Amino acid sequence: MTGFRPLLAAAALSALLHSFSGTTALAQATADNFVVAVAEEPDTLDLTSTGHAPGARVSLENITEGLWRTTTDGKVVPGLASFELAEDGMSVLFRLREGVKFHSGDEFTAEDVVFSHERMAKRAPQYVRRARNVDRLEIVDKHTVRLVFSTPDAGMLPARGFSIASKAYFDRVGEEQFVRHPVGTGPYEFVSYTPGTSLVLKRFDGYWGDKPPVENATIRFVREATTRVAQLQAGEVGLTMDVPYVDAAPLKQAGFGTELLAAHPTVGIQFLNTNPDVPWHDPRVRRAMAHAIDRQAIINGLLQGVPKVSETVTEGELGYDPSIEPNAFDPALARKLLAEAGYPQGFDMPLHVWGGAFAGLRETAEAVVLYLQQVGIRAQVQTLDASQFLTMLREQIAAPNGRYVGVSAMPWANQSDPIEALTIAFYSRSPFAAYRNPAVDTLIAKANTLLDPQARGEVLREAFALMHEDTAIVPLWNFVAVYAMAPGVRFTPTQKWFPVVQLRDVTFD
Repeated sequence: MTGFRPLLAAAALSALLHSFSGTTALAQATADNFVVAVAEEPDTLDLTSTGHAPGARVSLENITEGLWRTTTDGKVVPGLASFELAEDGMSVLFRLREGVKFHSGDEFTAEDVVFSHERMAKRAPQYVRRARNVDRLEIVDKHTVRLVFSTPDAGMLPARGFSIASKAYFDRVGEEQFVRHPVGTGPYEFVSYTPGTSLVLKRFDGYWGDKPPVENATIRFVREATTRVAQLQAGEVGLTMDVPYVDAAPLKQAGFGTELLAAHPTVGIQFLNTNPDVPWHDPRVRRAMAHAIDRQAIINGLLQGVPKVSETVTEGELGYDPSIEPNAFDPALARKLLAEAGYPQGFDMPLHVWGGAFAGLRETAEAVVLYLQQVGIRAQVQTLDASQFLTMLREQIAAPNGRYVGVSAMPWANQSDPIEALTIAFYSRSPFAAYRNPAVDTLIAKANTLLDPQARGEVLREAFALMHEDTAIVPLWNFVAVYAMAPGVRFTPTQKWFPVVQLRDVTFD
């Protein structure tokens, strides 16, 4: 692999020179027509039926709110309802805010909560997984509901996934109009949507909460990161997200504001380990791949040293164990492990690459392919966009002879509670969990019933240690979202959450 580090550094320098050649414009963004450039376009305008919640929430959380929410500093607080978790963890009592109106003028009541839950349970895969322990939802009165679990569920509230839609509006307009013209209780109401281009919003004057500074907003869907940066430089947008790491420091030096958010997901190599007829079914092969890749070289050379890598969760998170030894870059050990597993000449392998919006993921995948080649693993790459990737993943998981290895963005570190990451990506009852290990399943299920954080952390530590020993994934780097703003604009991203744009968190000097 000699010469690869200079190659990475040269690529980064070339991108830097290309990105910031020419004149930089410093236009003043305004509240009456604020434009945001984002990479992710929602798969639907209806958050209660999205198949890819992280992408849809980037923009739609401005329209549709949840029963609870996360503050910008990462705390779970009441949203449309206050909540009381029963001492035995078997139920949550929600007291709804009274006087809240949907953008349609309909009153927010307990019937909307039941309607939203039932709709998501049928149409939103992420919610289906999240609500796996929900036994029933009871209406106590017009403004009170009780969520009853079949077993205690410590992960439900940190998940922040209970989006609220209007039953009265749905009954009045029907499915087509309901999806085409979304109605929520959020600070912004829908104006128009042009597929592949933009979503236009305006401030909702009847909003129950504080009035945000932005009056009218256009959210542009701009897939190419260099184009988003160019639009910011040209004064066409006031805020952009998922800025390439190579552009962060130069933008700041040029007078633009920047915010870095250590967020999930983690970019890593994911395996489907249920098929005994594939090489990576053997944990020695998975560990060999971990030792074959110089992760720090990728971070330093391609990603400007911005993100970090952790074997499991980061320091301060539940389940963190400083004694877990990292998988060091050691190609000789990788070849030895492959030979011990019966593959001294390597093997051919499919490699599915998440073609979503995360800056640096494509370049990382290219580097992974080169590193694996050096130890004899020949990857056939297929890049899929987010919705295609998730569909493929579910199909491969369901197939008895599934053959899946992917460089993808998955829940792992930097979350409000690690139990959420484990239940999404590593618990066998999740439709998105490629990894299977009955012992890990048992620990995840046990942790999810423990309401005391200290006790839950001890069990999570056991789970992470077991997964590290088994090389459940190869974490490459923990995502850091880079937001950039026009002069005079300030934006505070939400901590311990995936990157979104909440317009109410935009302020102006």
